[in-house]
Amino acid sequence: MESWWENYPWRMIQTNLREIDMLDISADLFVKELVDFKASVVVINAAGIIASYETELPFHAQSKFLKGDSLKTIVERCHVNGIRVIARTDFSKVRREIYEQYPQWAYRTKSGGIVDYNGDVQVCLNGDYQQKYAFEILREVFEKIPFDGLYCNMGGFQTQDYSYNYHGICHCDNCRNLFQEMFGLSLPGKEDMENHVYRKYKIFQERCLSKHKSKLVSFVKAINPDIAVDDEAYVRLEASTEYKRRIPHWQYSASSNTRVIRGDGSRNIISTNTSVDFIGFFFRHVAVSPALQELRLWQNLANLGAVDYYLIGRLDNHLDRSGFKRIKKVFSFHKEHEALYLNLKAKADVAVLRTQRWVLTEEEKGWIRVLTESHVLFDEVLLNEFLDVNTRKYKAIVLPNIKYLSDLQAVKLDEFAEKGGKVIAVGETGLYDGTYEARKDEALKCLGIGKVEYINNNMVSSMLLIEGKDKKIFTSFEDTDVIAVGDTFIYTETNVNVEKYFKLIPPHPIGPPERCYFNNITDIPGVLKSKFGNGYGIYIPWMPGTFFSGGGYSNSYNFMKDIIISMCNINSVAQYLTPMVEVTLASHGDEDLVVQLVNNSGHFGTSFYEPLPVMGLMLEIPSEREPKEIKSIKTGCPCKFLYDNQQIKLELDLLNEYDALVISF
Repeated sequence: MESWWENYPWRMIQTNLREIDMLDISADLFVKELVDFKASVVVINAAGIIASYETELPFHAQSKFLKGDSLKTIVERCHVNGIRVIARTDFSKVRREIYEQYPQWAYRTKSGGIVDYNGDVQVCLNGDYQQKYAFEILREVFEKIPFDGLYCNMGGFQTQDYSYNYHGICHCDNCRNLFQEMFGLSLPGKEDMENHVYRKYKIFQERCLSKHKSKLVSFVKAINPDIAVDDEAYVRLEASTEYKRRIPHWQYSASSNTRVIRGDGSRNIISTNTSVDFIGFFFRHVAVSPALQELRLWQNLANLGAVDYYLIGRLDNHLDRSGFKRIKKVFSFHKEHEALYLNLKAKADVAVLRTQRWVLTEEEKGWIRVLTESHVLFDEVLLNEFLDVNTRKYKAIVLPNIKYLSDLQAVKLDEFAEKGGKVIAVGETGLYDGTYEARKDEALKCLGIGKVEYINNNMVSSMLLIEGKDKKIFTSFEDTDVIAVGDTFIYTETNVNVEKYFKLIPPHPIGPPERCYFNNITDIPGVLKSKFGNGYGIYIPWMPGTFFSGGGYSNSYNFMKDIIISMCNINSVAQYLTPMVEVTLASHGDEDLVVQLVNNSGHFGTSFYEPLPVMGLMLEIPSEREPKEIKSIKTGCPCKFLYDNQQIKLELDLLNEYDALVISF
């Protein structure tokens, strides 16, 4: 039987309630606000650090402010209005008075200290609170209140507090004993991938997290199989900013988050990325730019995710409502066209592998930017999900400095190349195995390289010389003869039959100006292309994505774009369109195609404003069938198109903030 969350129009709002919000909370007003936003799902604080209901458990600190309507009343009122309710829990901390009764539950620093932040003491994943008593809390929550789902906040091994103070890995007795039992070793003193003990600790963390997740899902499903559990029925990430975080802001945060949850599209899971209302932990009551909040929601939709908004407090007493109008606009648009967004499957020519879900490396960001701004269709796939991916749908796979590859992952990538695919590997990709240990040789046979001779991380001022033969492939460099390399270059042995592009100009004087010249041009290539079966591997022994992400220079952009489009023969679906418009393509099975466009032109420096209108858009969409009609969802008007050589050439007169074009056959 189908679960409630499948084929359900997710328009989610998280009201991250403070204790004081329960003093005068009104179920009627709470639901009225949700209905006004057109929300279909709400996340509401239930348990963990504070019980927002009357608990009977002595180890569960109950809120002193339960004077308004009860959680049960609120949930029941939501249900009457067709709104599903997800219980937000946080088992990462307990109140100080609880800790004093159970000090063995606490996270411990290397010196044995605890982390107490405003009277909340951090606990460890491996302690009895998270391993045993949190489950008793969950049983009470779901037996007392008819919640539809569960969201667990701040799970895993926390090493920082809310002020981003770093406290190190946990050294509690539970972690010490479990690590000793698993590996016969003492815990490492710090996080250092050069330390073999820390590499074992990474495996320890993965095993503990996997075991705990399985236990949690099984426990909740035994209570009620129709409870939607996060990271099982749905996955939720956050598009956020933070005070003093590296700028400029990551403008594709919502798109990338939504894509990486979706992966290759084979998992039957809800992808929901939330737009965080506030500036960051230090300014929880002040909202980010309204245009940014709207942009994130359009990016969610364009990448086949839910619309999701998260604020501190309640909707009715929120102090900064500047984004409400725009959020309501997108939520209302989704409600009006919700059938369009159900069961869409992304079309993609390229897969970008990523190492983590919550954190993007600079190299990954760089390739995501170039693919987006070149209008090449692509997916983002987590490395730990790659073995389950059907690679036949892709023409190329990008590995942006994916250092750690298991033997099975490497074999699958080689098989992909052998069958006709293109594997693009960057930097230190494959130099370490799935257990974080260094290899003697490169894992990927398709790259045509042998062992690494050495890695130079001091390559500033080095360049690649572009010769005439290179420009036949790298067509963007008609008026340019050099490419900036950045900080790192990997020197490797190469097979004799590998095609080589560019010549490395090593570091040379950068000042004074009179001495800024080089007199050494080596034969060391900047790109290697190796025939492998019916496909090939491309190896880039430096970090163009990192350089581009940090500086945004067209020199780097053109190089990466030429790798994808010219060297790998991947088509852009909008080669004449401004890079400031994001384009995605999806299908309803064998029925309609849906082209979605997001106008990112409002991103200006560190700010987000109303996007500028884009006029006269031209797109080239691959299709084996001739369309009957193409219509804009925003305007309801048909679009001009021409079908030729299995390609739909369509025109859109005007794009404001967003549009979806339905191609009917």
